Amino acid sequence: MKKKLGIIQVLAILIIGIMIGAFAERSHVFGYADNTPIIPNGTYKTTKTSNWKRVKINKAIFVNGKGQSGVVVDNRFTNRTKGRLVIASKHEENRSWSYYVAKVKEGWRVSPIVDGQPDHKSDFIIYAN
Repeated sequence: MKKKLGIIQVLAILIIGIMIGAFAERSHVFGYADNTPIIPNGTYKTTKTSNWKRVKINKAIFVNGKGQSGVVVDNRFTNRTKGRLVIASKHEENRSWSYYVAKVKEGWRVSPIVDGQPDHKSDFIIYAN
């Protein structure tokens, strides 16, 4: 004997599926599809002692502690807790810097990307306000 799903059962399955999908999207289970910036706009202190002692990110502009500015090319999550930050220089030839960013309790751990891999020996923390 063949069992067929009734209309009410099909509707119940659809409603449950929509609810699970909405919850997964809201809690970013599969990442951030809306290009949410990993480091939001603001002025931050860091553990770095050189140019990056203080950094300011304002939409597409990046300013370090010495007042040198750059353009933020990429500042977004790649999954729930990790992302990338790419800054292009406005003044020095055709130069850009890529960083691997991970959320930590204090703020964000930033590691420069050297030869395609994050250099964790040179990483520093950008403190959340």
